[in-house]
Amino acid sequence: MLALLIALVLVAAVVGIVVTTLRFARQNGRPRAGQICWLAVPLLVLAGLATLCVLGLYQGGPVEPIVLVAAALGSSQVVLRRERILADVTAWGEKRGWSQPQTHTRFTAVALLAGAVLGHLAVELPYNYEIIWMAPQYALLQVLIILLAIGVLHFLFQRRGAGMFVGACLCFVIGLAQFFIASFKSAAILPNDLFVLGTAAAVSGGYTYAIGGGVVLGLAALLLAAAVGSLVTPAPVASRGRRVAANLGCSAALLATLVALVTVPSYFDTLGVQMKYWYSLDYYRKQGFITSFIAVAQDLPIDVPEGYDKDDVSKLEASYVERYDEDEGASEERAAAEGQFDAERPSVICIMNESFADLSELDGASWGYDGPSFVGSADDALAQGSLNVSVLGGGTCNTEFEFLTGVSLAYVGDGKYPYSLYDLSVAPSLARQFSDLGYETTAMHPNYATNWNRDRVYEALGFDEFLSIDDFAGDEVYHSGVSDAATYDKCLELLENSDEPQFIFDVTMQNHSGYDQNNLGDVEQYHVDGLSDYDNARLSEYLACIDESDRALEEFLDELEELDRPVVVVFFGDHQPALSTILEAALNGEQVYDESGNAIAGGTGGGDASGDAEATLETYRSSYLIWANYDVAGCAQDGRELDASPAYLGALTAGMIGAPLTDFQKAQLAIREDMPAVSLLGTALADGTWVSADDGDALPQAYADLAQITYLEFASKLR
Repeated sequence: MLALLIALVLVAAVVGIVVTTLRFARQNGRPRAGQICWLAVPLLVLAGLATLCVLGLYQGGPVEPIVLVAAALGSSQVVLRRERILADVTAWGEKRGWSQPQTHTRFTAVALLAGAVLGHLAVELPYNYEIIWMAPQYALLQVLIILLAIGVLHFLFQRRGAGMFVGACLCFVIGLAQFFIASFKSAAILPNDLFVLGTAAAVSGGYTYAIGGGVVLGLAALLLAAAVGSLVTPAPVASRGRRVAANLGCSAALLATLVALVTVPSYFDTLGVQMKYWYSLDYYRKQGFITSFIAVAQDLPIDVPEGYDKDDVSKLEASYVERYDEDEGASEERAAAEGQFDAERPSVICIMNESFADLSELDGASWGYDGPSFVGSADDALAQGSLNVSVLGGGTCNTEFEFLTGVSLAYVGDGKYPYSLYDLSVAPSLARQFSDLGYETTAMHPNYATNWNRDRVYEALGFDEFLSIDDFAGDEVYHSGVSDAATYDKCLELLENSDEPQFIFDVTMQNHSGYDQNNLGDVEQYHVDGLSDYDNARLSEYLACIDESDRALEEFLDELEELDRPVVVVFFGDHQPALSTILEAALNGEQVYDESGNAIAGGTGGGDASGDAEATLETYRSSYLIWANYDVAGCAQDGRELDASPAYLGALTAGMIGAPLTDFQKAQLAIREDMPAVSLLGTALADGTWVSADDGDALPQAYADLAQITYLEFASKLR
């Protein structure tokens, strides 16, 4: 009923504008063609919204349409009285001693500034309910960007108001698109989304495109921009050719200024524009869509390695492939594993366990912690040990990216989140690799599908199916979400439901922070001198989660032992919890409290390694385990310990079980002989020493070679 009443009000406004226009025509003569075009704008907007109301596609309140009606009526009055308004402006200028050209120029400048402010409102109001709390510096920067863009269009349209209005329309279209993306996916539009517009269009039919009150307010801003635009007219110039040339020159100059502004990060850094990709939509609302979008776009480029040449790097990769083929690839063990893999086609289950790490490496003996009882001590594992990761306390998707693609963040860049930045359909992918072998490929994560854009990323990486939180309804919950054990049950279910070989990627949830939930009952309490009672309690809760994960994994592997089909399991933690830095500081005797007794040392909360001045190698290590429920040909299966990193883990596993290897993976395994691990912090050498990424002179040649090869296999293919 309310929607129908709103529709009637909107129709009444349309009738009112039409009647007013007819009266004006009788008194002043027929409106000019330009005025009729400007009048069509509010009429079309009102009629369009009335139609949406009738169709039940307006879901806002009554206030916003009233504001729109007021804007429409005001806009139509400005258009009809344009000549009188412009004459009054000229007279006002004459009183101040301005010439007519001076008055025209100043009025046009004010109109363009007003258009930029209205463009800012048009892009923000549809989706941004926090606009009134936006910091002034972000709003001003966005208005400046819009002003330059409107200026480009103003001169391109030969100083007619249509240029400014087109700019405002583009702003509204952006805001409307962001409104729908926020409504459907609770996500922000990122630059890499522009690369998959075809896919987005293909799946867009399943949504209901209803609008809210913010969209209507954005339309009101657009109508006010139309009113201002109707008052912008070109200044008379004797030579038409000279006018066109001068305007095009001004447009080009403003475009160059705009490009310089948006491509030089220092301007944005000075104003504090930043991005946390887990909360990208929140940052868009705080900083403005355009400023935030540009900040993300500035993150996109991956530095080209010095001296990069595609042909030369192809030969370099081929030399490492030959090295692998002539060494490990030519071994009897590898030949046996290959034959077995072809015959048995084992399923492969990869488990990235949330925040799983062995904190006993942080001097656990001094505070009574021995580490997980199973992971790290499985005497029948193919391999196990420490995993050198690039993130701490968060940034799960980056470890995930490294594992699934084999691309180390060391060669992508600090602070970047490929899941949010790039079209990964061109990236190397374990899922695609196994799919090409005839495997059914499934990703699962018992949380929202849109987290870290996984719904889009998994499809781009070639997974056949993605099981998210909806697929775990009613399953067991532990600590922060669906239990590890419940995800393992889902893995078993997938194996039971198909005789085809499976590639399953399971991203668990139960161990996610915070660790002050007190929802585990009585757990073993640990005490570290220098930590507050609060942080000791958090540490104890975290370690209880790890114990449960360790127990659940051992039970899962016991169940796999009973299966009459070959299965390989790759288990690894994505990062340590942020509280590891507080623990390490306390163990090192560093001051970790402020005057109130609050802990002030802490992790980056998802930041990358080189961005944390207090980071040490020990806090950027998790644990991994490669295990099989059958005797893998050519492998001792004696629980040997090997240092590794997520980007190597896929190639390492495929090499051990005899799976076909890509040239990139062969090159990685050959390079790994000289450089057993690599992350954003740096690299491990064959003798066990660690070289920081900042110590360029000490980095081995293999580090530079892998940079070249990785650029060839990944960055060079990005569009």
